[in-house]
Amino acid sequence: MDATKNFIKVHDFTVDAAEFFQFDYTTDDSDLFTELVPNLEQWGDIGWMELEEYEYDEGGQVANLITETKWDSPINWLKQASANIPYFENRLITMTTIQKDETSVIGIAIMDGEILQQKTLFEMSSEQVGKYYDDDYDQFELDHLDNQIWDSIGQFVTVCKKFYGNEGEENE
Repeated sequence: MDATKNFIKVHDFTVDAAEFFQFDYTTDDSDLFTELVPNLEQWGDIGWMELEEYEYDEGGQVANLITETKWDSPINWLKQASANIPYFENRLITMTTIQKDETSVIGIAIMDGEILQQKTLFEMSSEQVGKYYDDDYDQFELDHLDNQIWDSIGQFVTVCKKFYGNEGEENE
């Protein structure tokens, strides 16, 4: 894995909100981050951040952003964006970060600039992770490592939506 991956989900993001958001902001390159939070001092200690993908899931009403950073997840950037962007107001935002060496996954739930949850979802030593990539260890299947990582992410997002989401409410 070349970079730390951050999977940001803005929940309860209506079709109308998505259309206006895509009209107002550049969603096809990394300029989106500086458009949303122009003051780089509010980004925290991240050295760089690139947008890998922006996608809107109409059925689930979720705006998905996949970002890459060097090591740290963009927590401060996300706090600022969630507090200062009208499209993100009163919406649950989850971010899961897979560390570049795949030794840990961190989950964060934010709403209106406040961290609701921040916890380690998955953790494994680098020696153990290395065994999944080493052909000498037949009992360590890379698919099993991927399942552990993605299952922990899925469980976290589901629980956060249940406890903090605005299910059944209309957002604009």
